[in-house]
Amino acid sequence: MSSDKEMSIWEHLQELGQRLRRVFIVAVIVFLFTLMPTPKYLNNPLQFFEGFFVSGNYTTLTYDIFYSYIVSPAIKYSGVQNVMLIAGHVFNPFNVLIYIAAYFTLLIILPYLIYEIWAYVKPALYPREIRVVRRYLGVGVLLFYVGNIYGLMLISRFFLHFLIGISSILPGVTPVFDISSIVSSIVQIALWSGVFFEAPIVLAILSELCMLDPWGLEGYRPVIYAVTLIVIAIFTPDATMISVFLTFIPFAILFEIGLVWSKRIVRKCPEYNYIKKR
Repeated sequence: MSSDKEMSIWEHLQELGQRLRRVFIVAVIVFLFTLMPTPKYLNNPLQFFEGFFVSGNYTTLTYDIFYSYIVSPAIKYSGVQNVMLIAGHVFNPFNVLIYIAAYFTLLIILPYLIYEIWAYVKPALYPREIRVVRRYLGVGVLLFYVGNIYGLMLISRFFLHFLIGISSILPGVTPVFDISSIVSSIVQIALWSGVFFEAPIVLAILSELCMLDPWGLEGYRPVIYAVTLIVIAIFTPDATMISVFLTFIPFAILFEIGLVWSKRIVRKCPEYNYIKKR
């Protein structure tokens, strides 16, 4: 092991609790920051408190950013002019503010969360495992962010473009959407897109640790793709299957890139000659 110090189960739990508390405190601070009002309300503090506690005339900066750069462009991309967004439920506007703030909080604290997890598991790893994880950790975080951007900027636009287009051409139907359902759908699509963008990193780490046979994995490609499509369909809130395939396509590309890279990596493994003969 990388550390000779033996710790009891209780000591491990205490350390884990301390790290989780630190993550929780940072998350709460960032979450409160993401709930800060849009700067226009800060010019008049009295107007801000009146808007928050009396009239309800209050929005957060994170909501304005999310709406201005994600929701509004996606609706405009549909080409339909008379799209209406409604609350749908008395608590939905407040829930949307909280949901978006929580999403931004996760994106902001993710590097710190990974750091605390890494610091906790590092003593249990061998030096070679530590070097491997360090090599790909930053790239993995970057790919997660890229996947989220892909989901927010591309998948959500095609997703809403299709749904709004369908509702606008049906006779007697006005395109009216619940803002809560739109926001939750976009956020879920973005998060799962970020997760599936991690495919090459998982393959690379397993290959570096000589725990993966890329040639053998190739034989299971149809099964892997079928299972991936099912998993995406389960966790992606899209009955049209548009977001499913738009998520699957980059996953398949990254998976194939990961396989190619994996074959280069495993050449350093002692078992390489045996694996290649199979």
